[in-house]
Amino acid sequence: MMIRQIQKKALLATTVLMGMGMSVHAQAQSVPAADSNDDDLSGAIVVTGSRIRSANEESVSPVVQVSSQEFASRGVTRAEDMINQLPQVFAAQGSSNSNEATGTAQVDLRGLGPTRTLVLVNGRRLSYGSPKSIPSDINQIPTALIENVEVLTGGASAVYGSDAIAGVVNFKLKQDFEGIKIDVNLAGYQHNNSSDSLRDLLDESGYAKPKDSVWNGFTQEYSVVVGTNTSDGRGNVTAYGSYRKINPILQKDYDYSSCALATSGPNGENYACGGSGYNFPANFTNTSQLSGVPTQFRADNGEFVEGRKTFNYAPYNYYQRPDQRYTLGAIGHYELTSGIVPYFEVGYMDDTSTAQIAPGVISGGINGSSGGINCDNAFLSDQQAQFLCGAAGLSTGSIYDANGAYVGPEAVADGVLISRRNVEGGNRQDNIHHATFRMVGGVRGDINDAFSYDVSATYSKVNYDSRFYGNSNTNRFAEALNAVVDQRAGSDTFGQIVCAINADGISGNDNPNCAPLDLISGNRASQEAVDYISEVQTITGSTALTDIVASVSGDLGQYGMTLPWAGNGIGIAFGVEYRKNTLDYNPDQAYQNSAEPEYPVSGSTTAKEIFGEINMPIVEDQPFFKLLSVEGAYRYSDYDSGFQTHTYKAGLNWAPTNALRFRGSYQRAVRAPNVIELFASQSKFEVELTELANGSFDPCSGETPFATFEQCANTGVTAAQYGNIVDNPSGQFNALIGGNPDLKPEKADTWALGAVFTPAFVPGFTMSVDYFNITVADLIGSVNPNLSLNNCLYDADEYSCSLIKRGQGGTLYLTNDGYFERINLNTGSLKTSGFDLNANYRLRTDTMGSINFNLVGTYLSSYKTKPLPTSPEADVYECSGLYGGLCGRPRPEWRHKFVTSWNTPWSLDLNLTWRFVSAVKVAQTSSQPALEGSYAELNRKLNSRSYFDLSLGYDVLDNVRLTFGVNNILDKNPPLTTTSAIEDGGNGNTYPQFYDATGRYIFSGLSVKF
Repeated sequence: MMIRQIQKKALLATTVLMGMGMSVHAQAQSVPAADSNDDDLSGAIVVTGSRIRSANEESVSPVVQVSSQEFASRGVTRAEDMINQLPQVFAAQGSSNSNEATGTAQVDLRGLGPTRTLVLVNGRRLSYGSPKSIPSDINQIPTALIENVEVLTGGASAVYGSDAIAGVVNFKLKQDFEGIKIDVNLAGYQHNNSSDSLRDLLDESGYAKPKDSVWNGFTQEYSVVVGTNTSDGRGNVTAYGSYRKINPILQKDYDYSSCALATSGPNGENYACGGSGYNFPANFTNTSQLSGVPTQFRADNGEFVEGRKTFNYAPYNYYQRPDQRYTLGAIGHYELTSGIVPYFEVGYMDDTSTAQIAPGVISGGINGSSGGINCDNAFLSDQQAQFLCGAAGLSTGSIYDANGAYVGPEAVADGVLISRRNVEGGNRQDNIHHATFRMVGGVRGDINDAFSYDVSATYSKVNYDSRFYGNSNTNRFAEALNAVVDQRAGSDTFGQIVCAINADGISGNDNPNCAPLDLISGNRASQEAVDYISEVQTITGSTALTDIVASVSGDLGQYGMTLPWAGNGIGIAFGVEYRKNTLDYNPDQAYQNSAEPEYPVSGSTTAKEIFGEINMPIVEDQPFFKLLSVEGAYRYSDYDSGFQTHTYKAGLNWAPTNALRFRGSYQRAVRAPNVIELFASQSKFEVELTELANGSFDPCSGETPFATFEQCANTGVTAAQYGNIVDNPSGQFNALIGGNPDLKPEKADTWALGAVFTPAFVPGFTMSVDYFNITVADLIGSVNPNLSLNNCLYDADEYSCSLIKRGQGGTLYLTNDGYFERINLNTGSLKTSGFDLNANYRLRTDTMGSINFNLVGTYLSSYKTKPLPTSPEADVYECSGLYGGLCGRPRPEWRHKFVTSWNTPWSLDLNLTWRFVSAVKVAQTSSQPALEGSYAELNRKLNSRSYFDLSLGYDVLDNVRLTFGVNNILDKNPPLTTTSAIEDGGNGNTYPQFYDATGRYIFSGLSVKF
């Protein structure tokens, strides 16, 4: 028996040391480490936000905790779904993003942007989420192993380093699990389509209606956790594995997202079905003002007719991306002695998700993106040839040499752009794959009775690959479009329509695969032509994080350093950290040569840091001073980018009695620019403008533009272009984005002041109220095109006007030379403030079990932006209670989650949750000079939403538990708008990461433990 115990100990110790050794050998990932969630041998604890081990678990900063039980009671298989329901969190990249999706799940505390939220696992930071998108991907976290999640809001850079401007989300994993636990979770969505007005609109527009009742988005997750403690209780190893599969949800399944909504009527008072100007059959734009040719016309049954039609892209788009994820890993520790406790974590995640949007667009002409149609194009009917070329005085003849070889057209309708939807090529799909490997190895222990240490090395690497289907090759498109009749005597294709490159006298440019492309007649293109112009675009890359942290925590009270009126000694912590982030992003040649090219990015950033903390109890257990303590922290960071930063904090805790405690803190936080922000190459991206009252997006577009000629001239519009510029009915325009190696770090000042009330006369009741105030200066970002357009139009601001680059014909979207410039720079500042409320009451009964009430709410009193360092007061704008335009995603003044839980004495638990989001108005309704403007009446307000969720858990046996529940019981529809920008999380006429957009979520779970 003894031999077996020794063997078991040896095997466990070897496993731990191997994990640690592998981690150190591979180097390490970036982690402002330390707050391990293990209790140390003396019984002291560490709370998120500090490295000091102390008997006092009260934090100077507000911390919200989400338990693993709440994950189970809500049927959550994605950590993002749980975290996004907290009122302190705003939606970021997640499963509902399809257009411009990164395939990651991100957290955005306080709405300051996910790059300003630091994500930790057991107190150690996660790596970049992807080489395409920097914020950490919480898909990497094994939900089956989560013990709880602690959300600390407010700056924490002095403790954890860069990025913790808005706060920290710390996922704590189970450390001492013993046994075998198997979980099976099944879920899906159900929705009743009951909007008569929207269904009538679909009928009027000729679009298919969804079924009255839809079931979709089936989700399945299976996980196994296996753990064992050593017989002496000094160690544990826990392993886990999981598989998750989520089915897609299409927008066509819902009456409110089956068409891309637009507005109609004098002030935009009615809904209409809009769409994209890239249509099937094709639309055409005369950007060069050819005489006698309309500005806009379209193909219709072999003829050209004036005007255009829109393409309803909505039904093809995903509301929820399909996803398949595997996770595998282990976590362990073993106490060799009180001074040597090696530990390790190792995890692997493989995640594949597909983003789908409508079929691709074909744009331009035989001269590439600048357009042009040869007037002898073989697909032009007589009516079309006269409409396009004859009316403009252009010849429709061809030039052939003496051998019948094609030389060229006698005339080209230059500047005529084709806008065609490639329906034959199928939907655009981006198959996104992430494979993540993360290792942690370390040793902690007691140095003596006063001091303990923790040395850890973390290494994490994310491999990324993406295959994008559905786009067209620009050069091959131009070749296939230039279709002529082969006049070469003896040719196999004599008298047939062929590509001009195969009918001329130059053999060097021949391509036997080129098939003539008919985008002109209005008929479907041949499959051969579609195959010729189609291409698959691929991106590969990786990002890695190496982090080595050594820290010491001490209780100076062991040396008599205790203040006279205090019972506990002064606590300190100090240490050093080395952190390196690397990134490698490699688009293939197809991407680099595309109409919207992406280019390679490679680089790294390294930080060397020292840090220290102090916690000083001043008075304890005295009249009016149950506790009075102060704390402070400092961190110095030296970056290889060429700058140094200083972060620090100071805090105060005062509890006059057991029932009341006051807390306050000031923190200076810093965020260093990341690799993408510094080094990303310039490329085109989408940006969305706000819909105006007349239904247009570009105020200088249309026959009767919203803005005057003088105003539009400020933006680069000529007299000839005014009244002839084509608007994009989808509201999407071009932007040029890119990195900037001269960026400076962001600096943030965070103030917090709160009170915690635990009255003895109401047993089981606790309430905290905390005020927060965060100001971020030298904000890394770009100038919002809505701002530059307004300032240029109405104020003729020289800098704003320089950011607007109108292309041929005055367009801002049809050609690559029309765009808004949005290169990264240190812009102005961002300030947010408000109050957090957290109340909890537990009522115990003699015969009915216990009932628990918990309310977590946030009041947003201010969200104020100064767009540029030199912006006058009139350009500063407040976004609390607003959405859209310069304010972006909804910023409601009040959000809360109120949970009522009944733990019955009959092995049955019931949970009822009320989630509330207050109403927001479109930004242009504001009287602020920077925001006030035109808007569609239907977009005036997104009404408040109340969602109710119900779940029950039943212990069938001591080791078998069943869970069933429904979230959004009442099947509440999301608020709708025509101006939800993609970059703000907009999709399907709403904000699906912010509001419940897909109906009832019905889930069930089975948990068995051995």
